[in-house]
Amino acid sequence: MKKNEARELIASPAPTANAGRRNEQTLGRKGNRTRRRLMAAGLSLLSVQSAVSLTAAAIAREAETSSATFYVYFDDVGELVFALAREATDDLDDVFTALDKWVNGQPVEQGASAFVEAYGAYWNEHRPILLLRNMEADRGDRRFQDMRSVAGGRLLRPLAGLIKKGHAEEPLTDEQALARAAVIFAAIERMAATETIYHDQRPILSVDAIRQAQVSVLVSLVEPAAKAPKEKKPKAKSQTEKKPTAKGSKLKQPLAEQN
Repeated sequence: MKKNEARELIASPAPTANAGRRNEQTLGRKGNRTRRRLMAAGLSLLSVQSAVSLTAAAIAREAETSSATFYVYFDDVGELVFALAREATDDLDDVFTALDKWVNGQPVEQGASAFVEAYGAYWNEHRPILLLRNMEADRGDRRFQDMRSVAGGRLLRPLAGLIKKGHAEEPLTDEQALARAAVIFAAIERMAATETIYHDQRPILSVDAIRQAQVSVLVSLVEPAAKAPKEKKPKAKSQTEKKPTAKGSKLKQPLAEQN
């Protein structure tokens, strides 16, 4: 599997007059440095505020340059955001490497674990811009939809191949295998996206426990006859530990009632 397949197919933003002028000129080392500084400033601001309130002036100020300079490199904030999203979407090399090793014969549990870990690390590195990319795709922006679906498709096909290969005794059609891959990948992506957002609201679920569950489900899809990987269990209470008496003690309410 080629690591750069997704990069070659990622959609480009709609052409504009200024974009054409920029493509015709060579930015040079200084120009590229300035453009990178503006992108880094935009990404830094996205980490602490909503994209709705992001402005060219704020980005220029964060990059310690002028608004006029911003418009030399980008037509508007949307173009800068798209450039950031495309760059983050391109950065799937580690995920492709993990998946490629699995496809080429790595033991199923080891391959599933490496894939889940690599994809989680990818989201942790690019979370603010990937959340924005997915939001824009869900709102109907075709450029972001194409970007997300093409990159996701490059991961779905190998997963579907692994799932189909593991169902030799109960053959699946290509569509059935792809559908199962889509279901598990959608779950993995969603959990990666919300891993830190709802952390305080999931006191009984650790990130490790969630990832282990993902690996277990993925293993069962790829190799149904395989024994599910053991998940870490909470330590059992000591037998010498005294049980609370009814008098003066309060039982914790069920989670449903606490909420």
